Amino acid sequence: MIQSPGWLYVPYIANIIILVPVCWSLFFSGGTIGVFEGKIADSEGLRLLVASLYLAILVASICGLFLPAFFAPLILIQIFYKTCWLLVFIWPLVQSGQTIPSGISLSFLMIIITYPIFFWLALK
Repeated sequence: MIQSPGWLYVPYIANIIILVPVCWSLFFSGGTIGVFEGKIADSEGLRLLVASLYLAILVASICGLFLPAFFAPLILIQIFYKTCWLLVFIWPLVQSGQTIPSGISLSFLMIIITYPIFFWLALK
């Protein structure tokens, strides 16, 4: 049970700061080129899928500022899907010496390292 939901504000605010420009880029400007640094083939389907996911996380993060404990599962979902993406997609690229989208990869890595800490602090 969430005891101290104040710690959850940190990931919600970080999500908002990160995702506003990402969603803007995906919906209105460079598509996946800006987000994935041109290292993943751009397609309308991929762009809309990613944009929809990130917009949902952005909206849920804004809602999390008002109901932090209720939206806490969002933090866990992010940790799990970002870990999977790094392990299943990025790690094989790194092992084979191929280039990776370093910005989003580093962002995901920082999230999977720090968000569990804030989630754990909220449980205390």
